[in-house]
Amino acid sequence: MKKFILGLAIALAACNITSAKEYITLESTAGNTIVDENGSWILGPYNNLHVEYMDGYNNNYVYGSFYENGQKRYVNLVELAYFPAGYEYAFSYDYAKALTCDGFKLVNSNGTYAINDVVNQYSSVNKNLILGRKGDYWYLYNQNNGNQILTNPIKDSWKNIDFLESKKDQKLLFIIHTFDGYTKYVTEDGVVLTENEANHLINTDDYKELIGNGAGTAGYSEERLYSRKPSDTYELFSQVDKKGNTLYGMRIGENEIVIPANYKSIQHLGNEFNYFVVSNENNKYGIINSLNQIVVHMNYDSYEQLSDRSFVLKDSNGSHIFNAEYGVLFDEVYDSIDTTKPIYVLNKVTTATYDKTKYVIDTNLGYKLFKLPYFDDDITSFYKDLFVYKSDGKYGLMDYKGRIIIEPKFDKVTINEPELAKYIKRIDSL
Repeated sequence: MKKFILGLAIALAACNITSAKEYITLESTAGNTIVDENGSWILGPYNNLHVEYMDGYNNNYVYGSFYENGQKRYVNLVELAYFPAGYEYAFSYDYAKALTCDGFKLVNSNGTYAINDVVNQYSSVNKNLILGRKGDYWYLYNQNNGNQILTNPIKDSWKNIDFLESKKDQKLLFIIHTFDGYTKYVTEDGVVLTENEANHLINTDDYKELIGNGAGTAGYSEERLYSRKPSDTYELFSQVDKKGNTLYGMRIGENEIVIPANYKSIQHLGNEFNYFVVSNENNKYGIINSLNQIVVHMNYDSYEQLSDRSFVLKDSNGSHIFNAEYGVLFDEVYDSIDTTKPIYVLNKVTTATYDKTKYVIDTNLGYKLFKLPYFDDDITSFYKDLFVYKSDGKYGLMDYKGRIIIEPKFDKVTINEPELAKYIKRIDSL
């Protein structure tokens, strides 16, 4: 009878799982069963079956656990995808960490490995590729099967990866400079090319190098942008604790509390993000997600928006960059980061100082693009792969590698380009 019920549950789940919004646990001596708001079976009966993790806003990510033959199992309840057995898991939207004594393996939400190797940090490159950090070095993996693509170590992850985009079909090619002195060429699908194959592809399909993470300064119309307007997804509410302190949280409507009122202040980082900046009684700031889980501990003195998706957190060590699109606090630390440039510039690059040196940095990934010749130099604007370069009160042009194209000898450099004007207008309209 139990096998019949389980078979019926899976059959019903196949019909109903895409529309399931609520996950309700029914308990009995035969085991627990999870159904949706219509009473349709999702999974069960299983021993101690229950929901472990749920995205509190739209239930796109729901994970559960149960016991089978004495072993604890985990399952994605939205896709009915089972996770590798033998691990405890920490969940976070698209990925789950299969915890080990030395770190974790990374598992996709569909139960396949994204990184079938023990790592201590990860950073997604695109839908097919992902970086995993082991010790001081990063390695490239195919996140569709978890296999390592390159055995060569990479230092400082994104800083040593160049992005090229085909003008023919908009596909990407990655040029990776490894720590052991090799240059590797990898397509966006994870295929490793020889140098001759890569050069042939670059010439045939008209590949051009992009700045930073592949969004580049070219191709404005294709770039995804985020609004800087205050979020209206959640509603701020307050409660007074036993000590008489007013604390704040976030809710949807009157009845659905997303973040309990546990914080001295709280602000949603944007309608399209799942992160909040919060502060405690010591006026220290940190980042939590929409499940009230700590992403960045409350050790920072202030925060400030940088690009449309990144924020500067400051502490006694300097300025750090948090990317709300990826939910990552990057390793790079600067003495200062310029947040005063025009918004269209800040969405791509800015200048930052470290150890009496000024750099042009990628605002969304935090790494250095190049060093400016003098500490008082600056960049004031850009168009595609050119920067307006200011030195000693005069202006010239510099490329994205930091090479001076036109010496700074002019009183003013104006870029009159309709495509750039449309790009700026688009940003202003968000």
